[in-house]
Amino acid sequence: MMAMAHMLVAGAIVSRVQNPLLAYPLVLGSHFLLDSIPHWDLGTNWRKRTKWATGALAIADTVFGFVLTYALYSPTIHATLLVPILIFSVIPDWLEAPWYIFFANPSRKGPKPHASFWEKASYSVYKITNKAHTKSSFPWGIITQLITVSFFLLVLQ
Repeated sequence: MMAMAHMLVAGAIVSRVQNPLLAYPLVLGSHFLLDSIPHWDLGTNWRKRTKWATGALAIADTVFGFVLTYALYSPTIHATLLVPILIFSVIPDWLEAPWYIFFANPSRKGPKPHASFWEKASYSVYKITNKAHTKSSFPWGIITQLITVSFFLLVLQ
């Protein structure tokens, strides 16, 4: 899912459950639940773009998602809870970033045969966080995100 989708659902969760001891695990669980629904995101077909283009799009998605979600929920949720929750909602995706930034290559699907510890470790984190991912093509994967996020916003309001 797009970072914006994760953040919007996280905002809805924390608006309903303002206890941090409950909100954090629910937000983390929601990340993997959302990723299990067929979707299109900026990681889909990344091999067809430059790393710079993918990175710029991912940053724009994250910033826009943060600003939008903060604007929607800051009137009712204190920033000391909302800001960390929004960051936490996309941590699994951020943990994949070292693999994409430093080691991923469009021509291969894993570490080099004699890869460094860091390359193998970042690939392992990438594989773990991607276990739940179910990809879909554009535009259908955007439509499933809109439906999914709308469902959670309606249910949690």
